[in-house]
Amino acid sequence: MNRGWKRQGGQSLTEFLVAMFGFGFLLLGLLQAILFYRAKVLVDYAAQEAARAGATSGVDHTKMVHGFARGLAPLYATGNPGAAGAALALGSAELALTTGSGSITVISPTRAAYNDFAEQQFDGKKALPNDSLYFRPDTVGRSSGLNVQDANLLKIQVTYRYRLIVPVIDKLIGTQDVSGSILAGHTVYYLPIVGEAMVRMQSPIYNSGNLP
Repeated sequence: MNRGWKRQGGQSLTEFLVAMFGFGFLLLGLLQAILFYRAKVLVDYAAQEAARAGATSGVDHTKMVHGFARGLAPLYATGNPGAAGAALALGSAELALTTGSGSITVISPTRAAYNDFAEQQFDGKKALPNDSLYFRPDTVGRSSGLNVQDANLLKIQVTYRYRLIVPVIDKLIGTQDVSGSILAGHTVYYLPIVGEAMVRMQSPIYNSGNLP
């Protein structure tokens, strides 16, 4: 009786430890999933901010990066209240993006669309026009396959390298950062998050170099 009880007690302890390990692993995975979903929502919002910045600046890349960082700023908030904390979060987001944590790719319009429809503006400079689109002909350009109305739709894709912070889970599902980025003595693991946005241009595009 005594020996049997000891064997059953040891087996129960083993089963308990296995169950607790599985439950703890499930909780860690759930926590990382919640954090990842939050980051995905912010990346989608940041893509819209980047697109709006591009639409009002002739697809200026610097201003688009600033818009992208503005949308991602909540990910870098440290709890400091007021304008100072917001400025610090924005600065941290911009630094992260300019050091390889994110990228912006312009999908449309293209240089072919610029070449099809660019014309001299009132200031004497050549640009892809944005004014009076409703009254312009919808003739399809020879090189781009678009009309001037569709050429004024700015479509971008953003990619953000989201750093995984939940232990164990980061190593299981993440990609190791091989760029030499080490944080607090630990290897960094990340997952790429991709977002897209499309808005109508609110300004002419002067610099065809801003386009793919």
